[in-house]
Amino acid sequence: MEVQTSTPTAFDLNPRRSPPYSLYSSSDPSVDSQMGDLMFSTGILPPSDSDSASDSDSAAAMKLQKVYRGYRTRRLLADSAVVAEELWWQAIDFARLNHSTVSFFNFQKPESAASRWNRISLNASKVGKGLSLDSKAHKLAFQHWIEAIDPRHRYGHSLHIYYNEWCKADAGQPFFYWLDVGDGKEVDLEKCPRSKLRQQCIKYLGPQEREHYEYIIVEGKIMHRQTQLPLDTENGEKWIFVMSASKRLYAGKKKKGNFHHSSFLAGGATLAAGRLDVENGILKTISPYSGHYRPTDETLNSFISFLKENGVDLNAVDVRRANEDSETYEDKDTVKNELKPETPILESETHDQEEVFLFSEEVDKKSTTYKRSLSGGLHSPKSEVPKKAILERINSKKVACSYQLGHQLSLKWSTGAGPRIGCIADYPIELRLQALEFTNLSPKTRPSPNNINRNVWPSFKPAA
Repeated sequence: MEVQTSTPTAFDLNPRRSPPYSLYSSSDPSVDSQMGDLMFSTGILPPSDSDSASDSDSAAAMKLQKVYRGYRTRRLLADSAVVAEELWWQAIDFARLNHSTVSFFNFQKPESAASRWNRISLNASKVGKGLSLDSKAHKLAFQHWIEAIDPRHRYGHSLHIYYNEWCKADAGQPFFYWLDVGDGKEVDLEKCPRSKLRQQCIKYLGPQEREHYEYIIVEGKIMHRQTQLPLDTENGEKWIFVMSASKRLYAGKKKKGNFHHSSFLAGGATLAAGRLDVENGILKTISPYSGHYRPTDETLNSFISFLKENGVDLNAVDVRRANEDSETYEDKDTVKNELKPETPILESETHDQEEVFLFSEEVDKKSTTYKRSLSGGLHSPKSEVPKKAILERINSKKVACSYQLGHQLSLKWSTGAGPRIGCIADYPIELRLQALEFTNLSPKTRPSPNNINRNVWPSFKPAA
């Protein structure tokens, strides 16, 4: 039997012929032909032109997805650096206030005059922010100063109840030390129970968080600065506002025991504060009511002048004076009404007395988490950063004279390619892990249900 051994042309459509090449090399042409027939019968054939095009499209799609996933991961890593930076400043602020109010008095060494003045200036700076920009700015009411210098920013009205009790006790201990770790840590007043005192922690916004509450006036309408959407308060909730010493307007929903006028500027000074009703950007009602700042008719007139300068039509606006407001400066139901259970705001407590910047107060068995809103509405439980980690980073930045990593980079900070990603390694490990968790990049693994039942956790070590 004669075997066809000629090489087919490119236009040869006879499928029974051997392929133009063979994966099996042999010197015998008949063997090559038989091998080609075998490959055809088993479906092992070189891909056709249509298959090649399909594979090419699939490879291109996979490459595009891979590039996108890589870009998305780099952006998330860059975002985690921003989150870590904000968490770092929260940790620093908490540590400084805690040191100046509570932890300092754990030491037996006598306090020097210089140290005393440093502590006083730090505490005073919390309520004096903005006064240098405008002499007419109003500080927090004296009753609420105690709220601003409290590391937990517990509600000033509730703190003042315990402050009066501290004055009666004459314990010879500073107030916050007495309240949290001293002789008064077991004091539980019926007028304001400890559980309520712990729940009522006022949220103090940071610079980046504050931007999400800023409004501007465009053609007589109150618009959100970032989204350019008109403000609308027609939902039955109380909306409050403040105007900073730099004449920036901030507004948001009031949440008793959580979000008050002092939240916007973190206890800083204001030019005006009160309540407002706005419908689709059109101002309907303004009132100078604020228990934290105690605004006067003078501050209200100043705010009205600001509105006129920016084109707001006040002819149809109901302007209420301080003595016309339906509520007094002190909330009558502050003590009577209990805080709703779905809004607990409490810091994570610890029993480790060796940590200088953490209280040793015991908390209820039901664990609650102190939450703060980061930029973009991101909520974060405050990290417990050891003193050693904080001091190490502070010392490492003394030479550079700046904590802002963006000031220390030769590359552009806003790109997602690398600078911010590398910066994440500069923060304490506690903040790094928390930032990665926020951006869903945490290295923590989730155990399978079978492993949970057997109390066996997965291991990254290869099997022997």
